Amino acid sequence: MYVGGGRVARTVSGSPKRVEFGRRLSFLTLVAALLFLWPLLAYGRPGYIQDSAAYYKGGHVAVAFVLDKLEPGRTLPAVTQPGGRPELSGGKAEVRGARSVAYSLAAYMFGAPKAQMWLLCALQALVTGFFCALTLLLFAGNERRSWPKLAVLAVATPVAFVVCLAIPDIFAGLVILAIALVATAHDRVSRGVRTVTVLIAATAIAFHASHLPIALAMTLSSLAWLAFRAWRRTPVPRRRWAWVMAPFVLGAAATVAFNFVAFGGASLTGKRYPLTLARSVAEGPGRWYLEKNCGHLKYAICEVYPHGVPGEINAFLWGTNGLKQRASPAQMDRIRAEESEVVLAATRAYPLEEIRRVGSSFTRQLIRFEPGVALLDSRIVLDREGTPQLERASYNRFWTGLVHWLTIVSVIASVLVLLRRVWNDKSTRPVIGLVVLGVLTNAAVCVYFSGIVDRYGARVIWLLPLLALALVGRSPGAEDPSASPA
Repeated sequence: MYVGGGRVARTVSGSPKRVEFGRRLSFLTLVAALLFLWPLLAYGRPGYIQDSAAYYKGGHVAVAFVLDKLEPGRTLPAVTQPGGRPELSGGKAEVRGARSVAYSLAAYMFGAPKAQMWLLCALQALVTGFFCALTLLLFAGNERRSWPKLAVLAVATPVAFVVCLAIPDIFAGLVILAIALVATAHDRVSRGVRTVTVLIAATAIAFHASHLPIALAMTLSSLAWLAFRAWRRTPVPRRRWAWVMAPFVLGAAATVAFNFVAFGGASLTGKRYPLTLARSVAEGPGRWYLEKNCGHLKYAICEVYPHGVPGEINAFLWGTNGLKQRASPAQMDRIRAEESEVVLAATRAYPLEEIRRVGSSFTRQLIRFEPGVALLDSRIVLDREGTPQLERASYNRFWTGLVHWLTIVSVIASVLVLLRRVWNDKSTRPVIGLVVLGVLTNAAVCVYFSGIVDRYGARVIWLLPLLALALVGRSPGAEDPSASPA
């Protein structure tokens, strides 16, 4: 029979059989979105870092570029960096470094009001609310108790703070959750819901360079699970393999397309800053290798720093003596092209030190997920030219501290709940395994390609309480989530 506005099919036991677009999904999505926006009311602004203003300025440049192509001479006012230097100075070849083109466009188009990006945060809350509502409807034992679970999620995990950051962090968790749901609950959702899930996941992959390797790991793991399922039980329909691969394929294709239009070359990485090289230099192996070998090697980084590189990530990339100031656009292109070669050479030269440092960083990153630190101490203001700039602002640490301690409690409780589920209910093992794998992959990708940062953990740790809340009250073996509806 049908309940909840006629859009969620149920069995006699009360377990949801098929989730479609309808009143129940829409209501829970809206409730979740409103709950996830509470930090905006508590602090009166979104969370910002320097990247937030950079995304907005990059989106401004991209829109101006498109308008100029469509109607030559009709361009937007120039956006400048601090000090008045143009973000683009003479065309694509003059770009020293740029962040995701896709998210830059979103930041600019949803930058209202006055580049504060409240509308962007509202959009992020709505998308996150959709996935949380979908997860609860798929796995929760009692749909009527779903909205209180969303309230718990909003205050006892960092999800609300991550949603209210004017950067694409929240989409890392959504990539993990979307691929896990498409793989394990393919036939439990309507084609429309599945299509929206895939399109949002593909967009999320294009929003940040770190999301691509996470999506690749999730996709390969999901395909491996489908292969194991086909070997143990019955063949998996071809369309299901295609649906699982679709987010990664579409996301990678969108990334290449955006980079081709923006920078004139097909690339998965675009004009990103060499964060992996910066991490290797800051941790030691990269710096030691360059200091020992720059005298006879022809790397671009050695041309920029013939007498030694800065030993701290921010100083290496963005400081007054950093690459952004010293390197020419051509040198930056060479540094990006040579980055993997230098990092791998440093790893071969100091393998034990590299393994020890990366392993230690991985372990530390897993337990670092405090929300809001160094994110709510700034606000965006517009200068005389209308360019967004960050300025210092005070904020009350009470709420971030409270949510952090509640998160520690909720994560510990969630781990216990999920371990019990794995032991007692084999039907939920695939989705639990994939989500946990996603959290671990996120930590590995972040520490290898960047470094240890609290927000890297906060952007995905909320997935564990979400899944635990969805499974609380569910009868073991009530229904295989991956099974087709009867």
